Amino acid sequence: QLALMYDTRDFDPDPSRGWFIEWANEHSAKYLASQFTFHKMLFQVRNFLPILRGTFRRTLLATRLGYGTILGGRAPFFEFQDQWSAEGSVRALGGSQTLRGFKANRFLGRTVAFANFELRHRIADVTLLGQGFSFTVAPFLDLGGIGDRVLAVAPKVRTAGGAGLRVAWNLSTVIVADAAFSREDRQFFLTFNNSY
Repeated sequence: QLALMYDTRDFDPDPSRGWFIEWANEHSAKYLASQFTFHKMLFQVRNFLPILRGTFRRTLLATRLGYGTILGGRAPFFEFQDQWSAEGSVRALGGSQTLRGFKANRFLGRTVAFANFELRHRIADVTLLGQGFSFTVAPFLDLGGIGDRVLAVAPKVRTAGGAGLRVAWNLSTVIVADAAFSREDRQFFLTFNNSY
């Protein structure tokens, strides 16, 4: 596995500004003692843009665009479930990371593309028992598509939307609660760390 990254985020667990750009590669071959031969590539761009600075103390637009593909005809089916990233694997479409209104790994393909948009607005900062907490509301929109060929995504785009609450505990521990909706399903997620 090898990744090239450009990172200007001000604070990785809960950024308020900056860029994260990554080109990640995962290679498997018999000469590496693997049973399978294939190559996975993921390109993703994340941006955290403060907006309405004069009106609100901290409101930002968090955006992520991702595009991954698998080269080689010998990739096993379970490799279609995620794309490797140096910041943690990105699951296929569906679930808490990509297309939140659908069940985890609902859509699998050789090629996957997705876009996530969140409007994160901090509503309160409190100190309780010597611990610092901040509360952020985040309406979001997710889009994604898959394809069965290398580098090709079918024109059908799935969409999901919803809203969530982010609770940052002493800055670096972020508890995430998201309610997401799509034409197919409703999902609720309670996890640690922002999905991007």
